[in-house]
Amino acid sequence: MRLTLRTMLAYLDNILDDPSEAEELGRKIEESEFATGLVHRIRSATSRPRLGAPSLEGRGMGLDPNTVAEYLDNQLPPDRVPDLEKVCLESDVHLAEVAACHQILALVLEQPAEVDPELRDRVCRIGSPDVAPRAAGHPQHDARTRGELVGEPPLGAAEAEPVPPPATMVPPPPQTERVAARGRKPFEVPDYLRVGQGGRWKPLAITLLLAFLLSAVALRAMGPFDRNHPLMRLLVGEPTAEVVQAPPQAAEVSEPPVPVAEPSLPPAEEAESAEPEPTGTGAEPPQPADDKAAAASPTGADRASREAEGSGAPAAAVPPPTAIDISKPALEPDVGAPAKPGAGATERGPGMESEPAEMQEAAEPASPDEAPPAAPITPGNLQPVEVGYVKLSDPHFLVRYVPESADWFRLPARSRLMSGDRLIVFPTYRPEIVLTPGVQVILAGPASVQTRPNNAQGEPELMMEYGRALIGTAGVAGARIHLELGGVRGTATFLEAASEIGIEVSRYLPPGANPETDPALPVVRIYTAIGRIEWQTAESPAPLPVEQGQVRIIIGGQSQTNAVSQSPAWMEGADLRDVDRLASDTLQPMVAADRPVSLILKERSEDRKSEVRSLAARCLAYLDSFEILVKEFSDDRQRSYWKSEFDVLRQSLSRSPETAAAVRKVLESYCGADAANLYRLSWGYSPEQLRQGGDRELVEFLDHGSLAVRVFAFENLQRITNKTLLYMPWANDRKSSIQNWRKQLQSGAILYESLPSPLHSDG
Repeated sequence: MRLTLRTMLAYLDNILDDPSEAEELGRKIEESEFATGLVHRIRSATSRPRLGAPSLEGRGMGLDPNTVAEYLDNQLPPDRVPDLEKVCLESDVHLAEVAACHQILALVLEQPAEVDPELRDRVCRIGSPDVAPRAAGHPQHDARTRGELVGEPPLGAAEAEPVPPPATMVPPPPQTERVAARGRKPFEVPDYLRVGQGGRWKPLAITLLLAFLLSAVALRAMGPFDRNHPLMRLLVGEPTAEVVQAPPQAAEVSEPPVPVAEPSLPPAEEAESAEPEPTGTGAEPPQPADDKAAAASPTGADRASREAEGSGAPAAAVPPPTAIDISKPALEPDVGAPAKPGAGATERGPGMESEPAEMQEAAEPASPDEAPPAAPITPGNLQPVEVGYVKLSDPHFLVRYVPESADWFRLPARSRLMSGDRLIVFPTYRPEIVLTPGVQVILAGPASVQTRPNNAQGEPELMMEYGRALIGTAGVAGARIHLELGGVRGTATFLEAASEIGIEVSRYLPPGANPETDPALPVVRIYTAIGRIEWQTAESPAPLPVEQGQVRIIIGGQSQTNAVSQSPAWMEGADLRDVDRLASDTLQPMVAADRPVSLILKERSEDRKSEVRSLAARCLAYLDSFEILVKEFSDDRQRSYWKSEFDVLRQSLSRSPETAAAVRKVLESYCGADAANLYRLSWGYSPEQLRQGGDRELVEFLDHGSLAVRVFAFENLQRITNKTLLYMPWANDRKSSIQNWRKQLQSGAILYESLPSPLHSDG
């Protein structure tokens, strides 16, 4: 018999008919380390009283209760069984549901349920409150008690033919209440059974909603919702001023009317409709209102061409692609690398708002064909300028730092983005922003970015401290964006209209390095998902092409271009577990735009759902608030999320020495005497440190009195050896598993299977 989740549940609930099959399954479970661990997970998940449950109206594999019921009843098609079992293996919530329901069915089917006669009478009287309960001694009551009564007696039988009592039995006292005839009152369904009967308005509501959406789409197709829209002219009745197109030879040109800013317009349209754009040769003839609205579209190709003509800058020439040698395993020197590897780490926190001169710095020309550099900055142009807006798409959101209140707030859809804005995207979320002109950026959390003003040629700039992003254009070939990625400055040129790139910025801190004294190494990866691009650093003599299916890796002062067989999972949005998606959908509506995000997340850290508590703790860590995250490791109810939370802690240490010092202070405040051990364990161990006694220290920590210390030690051992040996930090009986780890220590097997490297992406 094969060892599957279904057969394992049957073995645990003892419903296998053949004893030999049960013995065979038991032997297979003992021999398999994964199966033994899964048994512990099932027993642990079903015994957790505060573990969440899937929604009753869920959709999709693992969320639909009908799918789970078909699986338990062995009616689910065989091709769908592996998908459901995969969901259960990844989520404790779904695993507990399937295991608990299987256990209940096993108990019910094995022996009939015993029902109390009085309870049965109460159930039968539901809907007929005037029916009096039968007293003990009544013939029908006695018959029910003996289980001999099959159906109800005919109406009035109790009055017409009373049952004479035996001679030896004392007749029961006369009844004070008469049983009302059940046929006199029509049967009514109880209120609690009326679920789903009041939905007669649901089809009508859906129809009205669809009609409204279709009407809105039709009206939007007629033009933008400004005062020149046909519907607005019909309702308001104000004539639209016509602007006569003057010939090019005319000496005088009448000024176009200033359009009224509409709330529904995107910020990019409002900014461009406020004043006409200058041209390189002189004043541009006025355009009709409809043409100006079409030119102001943030996603149209015509708009980019108009701006290129209006700015006076020459069109960017597309150089021919050069040959790439990707067979060299060693990294090549990168002449465009920053002088200080940790420069990007210093630009973080509220202090970034007080450095406008650096944010306003124009990009240096990358080649002699480009326009000359921008004019020196004067005090008059230090004010923030609009650089884009948050796109109205889906429930993914991002937060912005507000210096006036010294806190973070959620950005609503259609919010304007100003130069110098510090934005953070939390884990599991993927919001989209639009940078004028026509550059769309999807930020894959966790990520930290800062907007910059457009350079002298009107090209967008963006700084990313860490995180991932997908960047594309609105169908404009030759578009460019200037990027500062972890301190590495460069320019990406999209050679094709449909080109799209993926950016990944991280910092590599070697295992065992002190995060407060050893600087982390910036690691940048530039994937070409669609089309072709060129990447050029500020000082490189020529741009380097990156074809589709290739990645440009920049590590400190070295770089190389490699081929990739498959795009990272995060680029497809497939790097999240189902339980993380559930937590994201639950947390998102609770984050209001008018309250500080840190306050909301601290409130959600007490949520009844463990996945929401864990997500709130991880989000707070990216706001440099580590108290809730540290407390998670002392709560055994959160053990399913310790691995991801430990990863967040390690990433926080590598962000900057200041962040590492903040983590140390939080540990000292909340962990007392264990703070030093926890801080050291969070660094990890290098191979040399393991040989010098670090392996013995980790094994001894497995029996420490503090749960957090045991968790940190076990997480290190897992990452080093890729083994668990059935050790559970929260269990009271740990002797056998600790003994197994000591055997590994004595045999010298606590070694890295694969040493962490900056060349290996975790995406």
